[in-house]
Parts: sequence; structure tokens; C-alpha cells
Amino acid sequence: MKQIENKECFILGTRPDVIKMAPLIYKIKPLIINTGQHKELADEALDIFKIKPHYNLELMKYNHDVISLISRGMHELNKIISIIEPKRIWVLGDTTTALIGAYVAYLNKIELVHVEAGLRSHDMNNPYPEEMFRTQIDMLSDILFAPTANAVKNLKREKVKGKIYKVGNTIVDALEMIKPSLSGVSPLNEKYVLFTMHRRESFDKDINTVFSIIKQLSSKIKIVFPAHLNPKVQEAVKKYQLETIKPLNYVDFLWYLKHCEYVMSDSGGIQEEVPSFNKPILILRKTTERQEILNSGLAYLTSLEEEDILNKIDIISNLSKEEYVRNPFGNGDSAQKIVNIINEIHK
Repeated sequence: MKQIENKECFILGTRPDVIKMAPLIYKIKPLIINTGQHKELADEALDIFKIKPHYNLELMKYNHDVISLISRGMHELNKIISIIEPKRIWVLGDTTTALIGAYVAYLNKIELVHVEAGLRSHDMNNPYPEEMFRTQIDMLSDILFAPTANAVKNLKREKVKGKIYKVGNTIVDALEMIKPSLSGVSPLNEKYVLFTMHRRESFDKDINTVFSIIKQLSSKIKIVFPAHLNPKVQEAVKKYQLETIKPLNYVDFLWYLKHCEYVMSDSGGIQEEVPSFNKPILILRKTTERQEILNSGLAYLTSLEEEDILNKIDIISNLSKEEYVRNPFGNGDSAQKIVNIINEIHK
């Protein structure tokens, strides 16, 4: 494979950033800047993939808010970018880190690459603030690597200025790297449902509705709930006296995912991971930017109303052991497709 010679700079800061960029990092060997947005979770993922950032901004502060993170992040990142003068800046997805990287790239007139471009829920409040973040990042990007045909359509509809390429999602590449290390023996001796919930837009009425249902469901089947440490989540856990476990490292989470009966979650990332393990998922959100998962036959979206959630649980718990006809997010060759495109651009 032809070696990429230009100075590529990857901006990371969250666990999903590291996981999804890891297959590309192995192939491109870029300069890596870690914002430290989610320090402990990102550090864990860096250890899994044996990745060492060249720069660490250490932006994470106790109970930090998004506005101060963006302000400090732009200031600190800009200082480093002015020194290293990269050829391109790469960001992933819709995180605050990605938005910071996009703004700094644009203001310094540096070519911006957006990996996982074009995802849309078409609702600025769901998910919040990510829908706004990714829309702005796409508008600023020069090269957009879209995971699916639907993402490409979104970008073309919005008439973004950059070049669009459909490449699949690098999460599939990353999971194929990790799956051989996962035990074939279940972590528990009983059947269980894997449950997570952490999104900001769910913190009021919705989290109470869902947690009440989880309490009822736990009398019928074991619920494995690695509870998020957010105070709002912890408060609701105590209110409904839910049994939880400590947050899992990524490899252990995938081990639990591999052996569960089905998943209930408001996570966007888990929607992308379940096809690789042929697991049904009940999406605890009113909208999803990953519409492809809904066409799989093993994913259901809820209105977050009690009756609808209970009906969907009944459906999903009685599904036959089908498999996804195909993984809607790719075949595990997304990183290579991206490298081939970048090398072609170099010619």
C-alpha cells in the first residue's frame, strides 16, 4: 500500500472517536491530538488499541459545560495547530471535540475531513446538541466520508461544499479487530437484557418512564445495567431502586453484548454495534439518525410512551433467532476504502 506522505492530523477526545478512528490510525499513522473531552473513557480505548496521542489538551474539568469546553478547546487546539501546520484535520461524528476541530480547521483554512458524515435525525433537539454539531461540521468539511447511502442523500440534499464518498462505517472494522478476543462463554449463568440510558434529552419525563418499566421487567428477566455516572442518571437509579453494575470497559461491554438476549438503549453507537453481533435492539429514543438499522428487522424505535415501550418489548423478546440479512454499516473494509480515496487525491 502506498504510504500517505502528507501530514494528517486526527482530533480525538471521546471513546467512540478512538474506537472508530483506530482502524484508520493503523493505516495512516497520523499526528494525533487528544482533547481529553472524556478522559477516562478515551484513555481506556487508547489502551485497547495501543494508540499514543502526540498531544493531550486535557480539557476535561469536573461538571464542565459545553460552551466552556468549546471555548477552551478552540483556544488550546489552535495553539498546537499553528505549530504543527497540518495538511488536513480529521474529525469524527458529532462530538464537541469534532466541532472544535472543525472550527479550528475552517478558521485556519486547513482542509477538513469528516469521518461518519451525513447522519441526520432531522430534529435539532433529538439528539441534543449533536444534531446541530454534525450539521455544522458537514457544512465546513472539504472531504466527507459517509457511512451509508442515506447519509449521502442527506449531504446532497443540503448541498454541502465538500466531496462526498460512501465508505461504510469504521466501527465495523474496529469490531472485527476486537471480536476474536471475546470469550465464547457468557459472563452470566442466566439469560439477560443489556440496558443503557444516558442521553441529555431523556433526563426528565422519559428517564422516569423507562426506569419504571425496567423495574417491572427485572422481575421477569435479568437486566444488566452499566449505569452512567451522570448525576441525573444516578438520581433516577436510586428513585427506582434499580440494580446496576459499574460502567464496563469497552471490551467487557462487547462481551456482554455478544451473549445478551437483546438490547435496550438510547445510544447511537450501540445501534451501529448490534448488527455485528446479530442482536435485536429497542431504541429508547423518539428519532434516530441511523435509519438503516430500522430496516434490518431486528430494531425498533419507540415513542418513549409507556404503552409503546411495553408493546415493543413484547415484540422484541419474542423474535425468532434471525440474523441481519447484511450489516447496514459495512463489511469491515471502510478504513481501506478511505485510505484508497486519500491516496487517489494525492496523485
